[in-house]
Amino acid sequence: MKRFVMTLAFLLPLNTYALTPGEVQTIVEQAQEFVQTLPQTQEEDIAIAIAVSLSMPRASLLKLGQDARDAGLALTFRGVGTEIKNKPDEKPQTVAQRYGKGLFARHMEDFKFLTDVGANVQIDPVLFARHNITDVPRVMVIPVCHTACEHNQAILVARGDVSLRYALDALHKEASEQLKAKPESQELQKALKLIEGALDRLGDRP
Repeated sequence: MKRFVMTLAFLLPLNTYALTPGEVQTIVEQAQEFVQTLPQTQEEDIAIAIAVSLSMPRASLLKLGQDARDAGLALTFRGVGTEIKNKPDEKPQTVAQRYGKGLFARHMEDFKFLTDVGANVQIDPVLFARHNITDVPRVMVIPVCHTACEHNQAILVARGDVSLRYALDALHKEASEQLKAKPESQELQKALKLIEGALDRLGDRP
């Protein structure tokens, strides 16, 4: 919409006489035609997710956070603080519902050692539930759900306390092998390109 408004302003005549309704309509149509010729941004339909937990060794988590930062990726946590157990006679509540917004402010300190080095931290319990993540770290190529999601299976998965480079190399090898069996798979082609982009940004490191 902003681009449309800017285009419309550009096409308006610079003199100050009043425009007739017909002239205004013509200008609007010209602006719409111009906008339609602009390249359209496409939403990604797959992504690389790194599922982690504060229960991991701090050194491993910090190294993974630094590597993820350089690769343009984020570390995703299930939540903040300690999960609570609801009493049998009460309506189930999440930690956030029980303790309110202040919970996040209190627990942001838990992630400071990561954010201080520029790591991108995300809180996404839905990711953990959707992919039944019970062990971390886990580096995955997953379908992106913009609305209701029909897919709850990751496309590719690498598990274990290894470097991000090692995990991405493993995903790249797996995607390449699967692509040999399914050369027509656009999903695997996109996955391979996505992984290669992250590896390029990461550079040569252990």
